[in-house]
Amino acid sequence: MPNIIASPEVEVARRFKRDTADHVMTVLHEEGLYRHLRFAAPQPDSWMHWFEIVTWPGHLAITGDMDSFSVKASADTFMHSRISDMFEFFRGNGINPTYWSQKVDGGAGVKAFSRDEFRSEVLDYIKDSVADWPGLREAVADEVFGDESIGCSRSAHAALYQFEHEGFRFDDASELDFERFTPQYLWCCHAIVWGIAQYDAARKAVAA
Repeated sequence: MPNIIASPEVEVARRFKRDTADHVMTVLHEEGLYRHLRFAAPQPDSWMHWFEIVTWPGHLAITGDMDSFSVKASADTFMHSRISDMFEFFRGNGINPTYWSQKVDGGAGVKAFSRDEFRSEVLDYIKDSVADWPGLREAVADEVFGDESIGCSRSAHAALYQFEHEGFRFDDASELDFERFTPQYLWCCHAIVWGIAQYDAARKAVAA
């Protein structure tokens, strides 16, 4: 049976579950919509994969130890703004990084260039043209995918703009998106949903 490779989204979900298996919640401050919650494993490992959620009217910020991925994070704090009670905004089933990322102030660290995404988008672009341009796939593999200097969306689009094979050109590829959500941001999406669930369960237990 062939090995099945999990998608980045599924792998991050699994990793988050492992990273936070022993985490407990500490309420550092709570006054209406002003909340400061810390989630960490008990001592002596309390600083491994810890994170904190802070809310104030119209905003939610999350920060913590999210730089342990192989891909270096360009941000270690994400701040979302949308409605007055941001816990209400994030409550629900599962995560919605596409919609939630639109509410991140500045957007730093939410997405990053991915060579896998670049390859996937380009191959999809040329799939209907390979029959009419013999050797197109091989030329793209050699001249585009083989270009090790490509390391960002700008250089990727530049490489496509410069490419030409027997009259074939990437004339309308400017809108192709070669970025994926960073593992750090996906991890934080899971952290927010899980953290709010812990908070709600604790409040329900107190009320009972």
